[in-house]
Formats: sequence, C-alpha cells, structure tokens
Amino acid sequence: MVMNKTNKKLQSYINFSVLFLLIILGNILSSLYYKRIDLTKEKRYTLSETSKSLAKIVKDKIYFKLYLDGDMSAKFKQLKLEIRDIAYEFREISGKKIEIEIVDPFKGVKKEELDALLDDFVQKGIEPVRDMDSENPDETKMKYLLPGAELMSDKKTVAINFFDYDVAKSPEENIQRAIDNIEYEIANGLRQVVTEKMKNIAVIDGSGEMLDGRVESFAAELSKYYQVSAINLNTNDPESARPFIKSLEKDPKNAGTILVNSLQRRLNLNDMIMIIKPIKDYSPTELYLIDQFIMKGGKALWLVDPVNIEIDSFRNYKEVLAYDYGLENIIASLFTYGVGLENTLLEDLKCNQIPIPAGKRMELVDFPYFPLFGTTDMPHIICKNMGTVWCQFPGTLQPKIRTDVTAIPLLSSTQYSKVINTPASINLENVYIQSRDAQFRSTLNQGVKTAGLLLEGQFKSPFVYQKKYTEIPFVAEGKSKMIVIADGDIARNPVSSSGKFFPTGYDKISQFTFANKKFLLNCIDYLIDNNGLIEIRAKERTLRLLDPEKSKSEKSSWQWFSMILPILSIFILGIANYFIRRKRYT
Repeated sequence: MVMNKTNKKLQSYINFSVLFLLIILGNILSSLYYKRIDLTKEKRYTLSETSKSLAKIVKDKIYFKLYLDGDMSAKFKQLKLEIRDIAYEFREISGKKIEIEIVDPFKGVKKEELDALLDDFVQKGIEPVRDMDSENPDETKMKYLLPGAELMSDKKTVAINFFDYDVAKSPEENIQRAIDNIEYEIANGLRQVVTEKMKNIAVIDGSGEMLDGRVESFAAELSKYYQVSAINLNTNDPESARPFIKSLEKDPKNAGTILVNSLQRRLNLNDMIMIIKPIKDYSPTELYLIDQFIMKGGKALWLVDPVNIEIDSFRNYKEVLAYDYGLENIIASLFTYGVGLENTLLEDLKCNQIPIPAGKRMELVDFPYFPLFGTTDMPHIICKNMGTVWCQFPGTLQPKIRTDVTAIPLLSSTQYSKVINTPASINLENVYIQSRDAQFRSTLNQGVKTAGLLLEGQFKSPFVYQKKYTEIPFVAEGKSKMIVIADGDIARNPVSSSGKFFPTGYDKISQFTFANKKFLLNCIDYLIDNNGLIEIRAKERTLRLLDPEKSKSEKSSWQWFSMILPILSIFILGIANYFIRRKRYT
C-alpha cells in the first residue's frame, strides 16, 4: 500500500516536471518565432501577396521605429498593438531583416521643449494628434501622440502616418479606419525603401497648367514613388524646343517636323501623363501627341477645370463672374474617348464652409460650390477605405456610350445637388442668404452628378480622319486607361505669404486635411502601379464595434463580473480538487 502511494507521488512529480519543461520550451520558442492564427472570416490579419512579395525582396537590414508608445487612451493602445503585430508579420516574412523598435518620443521631454519636438516630427512627415482619454468620468486627460513610424535603411528613411482624422467620422470609426490601413501604410513605406527602378510620369506643360507652388505638396509626395518630369508640348512656345536645340540647329528647314517627332519620342518614354488645370486650349498638335501616347497603351490622368473662377477673387469682390475657359479642343477629344466635360458648376448641400462677412463679424457658411465627395460610398477599388475629398468649383462629367469602353464614377455628388450653366454670377451675399433659405435648399434636387470618372477599354483615336503630325506610324486605336476629374484644384495646396506650402487638400479655415492626396495617389497607383498596393487598402473588413451606449450602461456589471469570475472559478476548482483527492487517496 505504501509502495503504491509512493509510485503515485513519483508519477505526479514526473507529470509536473514535464509540464514545467513544456512551458519553458514554449516560452523559448515563442520568443524566437512569431506566428498568429487568423480565424476571421475575411482573413483581415493575413498579409496580402503584395505585402509578402515586398517583404521577401528586402536584401539588407531595415529598421522599423514606431513612435506610438507611452501613456494613451485605450483606443490608441489598440492601434499600437495592431501596428506592432502586423509589423512582426512583415519581419517574419522578410527573414527577420526588419528590426522593430517601439519608443515613447515624449519620455523625458520638458513642457517648453514640446513645440520644438512636434515641429521636428512634422518636418519628418509624421503628424501629431491629440488624444483625449475620458474613460474615467471624474478626469479627462489630453496629450499629444505620434501615431507614426520611420522605416530606415542605409540609403533611405521613410516616414509613415497611421492616423488621419476625418471630421465626418466618429472617434471609433477613425481608429478602425486607421487599423484597416496599417498593412497598406507599412507596405507603401516598404515600397519606397526597396524599390530601385521607378516608373515615369510626364506632367504636361505649355498651356498655363498649374505646375507652381500650388501643387508643391502633391509633387513632393508623388516623387517618392515615381520619376516625375515636365514636358512642354506647346510647339508655339520656344521653351518646348529647348531640350532638342542641337537637333534643330542641324536641320533648321525641317525644325518643325523634328520638334514634333522628338516630343513624341520623349513622351513615349513615360508610363503615364498628368494634365493639371490647363487655362488655354490645346492645339491639334498637342492633342495628337497625347492621343498617340494613349493609343499605344499610355495612361492619362486629366484634372481639368472647365470653368474659370477662383475663391481668391472674392477677396476683392463680393460678386464674381464664372465663365468657361473655352477648352473646346480638349472637350472634343475627351468626347471621342467617352466622356463629356460640361461647362457647368456643381452645387451640393454636402459641402465645405467659407467665412462670409455678417455685419461686423465673419460667419462660417455652407458653400455649395465646394462639394465634399464621400469616396467610401463608391464601389470601385480606388475609393475603398478612403476619407472625404474636397473639390473647389468643380464641373460635371457625362459618360458617353462607347462599345469597348467602360465608364465608372469615382466622384459623385449626393442627390441634393444642382448644376449651373455658365457664364454665371456668384454673389457672396446671396450665398449667405441662401444658406438659411429652405426654399433655395429645396432647389438642389437634380440628383446624383459625376465629377470624376474612370474610363478603361479599347479607345479610338479622334485623329483617324484628321491630319497626322509626325512621321512615326499612326495608331488608330489602343487599349488603355484614363481618369478624368472636372476639377484641377483637387491637387492644390494652400501657400502662405512666406512661401510655405500646406498639405494637399488642406483647408486653412477648418485646419483639416481632406483625403485629396490619397485619392489621387490611388488613381495613379491603379493606372500604372503593378505592386497591387491599392488592393491592400481595398480589403473588405467587417466592423465589429461595441454599442457605446450599452457599453457605458453595463460597464459596472461587466467589471464586477470580471473580478468575481476568476475568484469564484478558483474556489470551485479548489473544492472539486479537495473532494477528488479525498475520494482517491482515502
């Protein structure tokens, strides 16, 4: 009997020792290897093939430095943990060539040093946000956070922002959108670090296009991913001949033909062209060069303002006349491709605000000529998981039926919109009165209108029965893609009196940055990018948010439940263990 009890005790010691060793071994393996099991239906925690491909081509060490750490509210802690976990996924697939560090940039920083620190991070490209922690009803904490990171290699350092605040969304929805975009932001930063050969984008010049400081922010962002250059296609402008001056001097009699041929060859070296707010109509020669580029598979992004009116004009005048630019040749070419660019102004009740004098003070008033487009309402991959896009005095587009061309709206107004034909007079006093007039607001009932359109398919050239301007063989039709947006200011950034430029889509009145830059980058990525990053942003995710009212009302009950359940479980297990041992050993 004694021997039997001894064997049982020995067996218990052996079982305990094996269990203890297994726990130690498990901890050692977990520290060496990181693995998550994704049980979600939509596989939201599984990296896409594009992300895996980018991680696998990492050759040298890359450092991922996350600045989101320290004291913060629960919602930002969730964001931090999600960023950490996805960063670990990238690290494992890269063969541990990505090293991860999480730091609190505010640790040890004095109050008088805070502004300088925030300015340093803004210069790097990481935007600070204010975090308000109101979980404790007796105390509300507010502090700055930096929900961003840096990817650093020997050759390049790239800043990543993980949080963009959208005023149209609740705090929970903003955090959820940030979580949904973590993989995209890391993959996008990784692309900048590991990509050696960039694709080429030509920005068309020569007809008053907006290529100055008003698009400096977008140009700086675009140059991170693509090789961007300007090409002057206006053969009547001496500047267009400057790059080919030596060839022209050799044969001055045929200078015109040599110039057009040279422009076409140079244009064909690019993957895509951008046309940003021309204020003069293109000549047939310019449109021929653009057309043949498209017919040979080149992609095009048209940002065209059909109507001439600027918000700056209201600084000196209460009433401004809006009239069309007379872009008849451009409009005719676009019509052939499958879209009608109309000389109109779009008004929408869903709009941004501007300050208008009301007696001796300024008052913010809805300005229906500044419509806000909710891209998340559009089904196309370009518009998935995006914020709100702000346009200024946009026109409207009308898709035309073309047999082999598909037209997909990208920017659409609400049903509470109206179209105004030009020329038209816009008076700020009338705008102020109309903003409070229910009868006027009821007139904005013309239904959904389109201001941005994607065209893809087999395009036919408008020059089939017209003059051919170069000696290079003419192509009558070709498969390509283009995006037409009836607003050039969508790519605009404000410029201060000192020459400092703000972000693309930044509104100085509300101090809010709209999603214009991300929308345009998505457009360009869709047209020419083979990395498939846009598919990462467009991943379908199911939101499983808690009911805030129910959570608040049942908070105490669940807190008591969480405290009592473990204690009660231990008590029950203890009693059960007592009776089991008593029955076995007595």
